[in-house]
Amino acid sequence: MVLAASGIILQNKKILLLKRLNYTKNYPKHWGCPGGRAEEGETAEQNVIREVKEECNLDFTPTSILKKGVWQDRYYYRFLGNWTGKIKIQELEVLDYNWFSYKEAIKLKLSFDYKEVIELLYKKQLI
Repeated sequence: MVLAASGIILQNKKILLLKRLNYTKNYPKHWGCPGGRAEEGETAEQNVIREVKEECNLDFTPTSILKKGVWQDRYYYRFLGNWTGKIKIQELEVLDYNWFSYKEAIKLKLSFDYKEVIELLYKKQLI
């Protein structure tokens, strides 16, 4: 089974979300956290560190798992963590990015399970 992971990046009670380009077959022009499929031999932690760096140029250190599950043919992990750096989006995969409060994020067209992720973050008073 394939592995996929994403990083939940928070700042000042807001979450960083990236808008997917429309070439993606799953959820084109929808918003979500930076992440993606693991390369062969990668752990979930290595996967999320690489994907966050590739998609938005931030250095991400996973600290805990907010949510995990199975979607189609993949195990997925949603990591909370610490981050540093300056955002620079990868234009091949990402159309736009922004920081959103709970009220703003919940109204967006969200990809995958990110509506549940946003609700969980709100319940934990992280956004």
